[in-house]
Amino acid sequence: MNAQTLTIDLDGTVIEAKMGDNLLSSLLDNKVDVRFGCRAGACGACRLYECGTGDSLLSCQTSVSDNVSLTKKAPLASLDFSVLSKDRLDDSNIALTLLGPSDDSFGDRVVLRFPLSDNDEYVLECMAVNNAGEPLTVVIQKKWLPDYVWLSMMAQESNSSIQVGCELGVRKGRLLPELGLDNVPVVVVSSTANAIFEGYWKNALERLSSSLLAYYCLPEGGELHDPKVLSCLESIVKRANTMSLQIVYHGQNLSEKDWEKVLRPLRIRTSQLHFVR
Repeated sequence: MNAQTLTIDLDGTVIEAKMGDNLLSSLLDNKVDVRFGCRAGACGACRLYECGTGDSLLSCQTSVSDNVSLTKKAPLASLDFSVLSKDRLDDSNIALTLLGPSDDSFGDRVVLRFPLSDNDEYVLECMAVNNAGEPLTVVIQKKWLPDYVWLSMMAQESNSSIQVGCELGVRKGRLLPELGLDNVPVVVVSSTANAIFEGYWKNALERLSSSLLAYYCLPEGGELHDPKVLSCLESIVKRANTMSLQIVYHGQNLSEKDWEKVLRPLRIRTSQLHFVR
């Protein structure tokens, strides 16, 4: 093997890369299924973990420098929760409110372990949508689940036990305040898959005294250059102070470069853009 060629092992999938290559690009070029978003180190979607140490890294910001063994699975502290209530939002989405030792607030991601049988469970990563200090509430989306798992979710009853995993070392309730979204005008642009979260965005931003100028859900396919999207942004810029305007993109398929092409003519800097996966 060439001295400059190194191996990357991601959950058992092994590829080769040259020293100095970008880790995320190397994985994608080799058709490895890995989550990514902004590719600028802002959204955290491409976060991976070193096997053994559990240390995290952003693959879009990491250069290959050594043979490495990685995993997508975050080191988790598992806690016992019980189902407090189950609300059917529509035919494809339910909200589970869970009672346990949690102060998670909107935007924090948790991992649920649903028991399917005595020896089997299904692991699901999802977003917590409650406010700090309130019982943990998560939205379960049918489109991301096998049918048999969805049926199991629907069958959850009050007091059912669910294991909740929270990332070790990650402080909860951090997302909105640390993005600097308190007391500023905000526009939320969502992917079609995340349209169900519209009400939670409005509620969370109202609690921060932010001015939610608009919530816009991208059409299927997530095309930023859709005339309706451009028209919406242009009208908001005309009535807002563009220096303080903040844009939240709740999705995964658009990069910072994609957004820059749209924002530059509107005199909005990419530093005013926030990625939430």
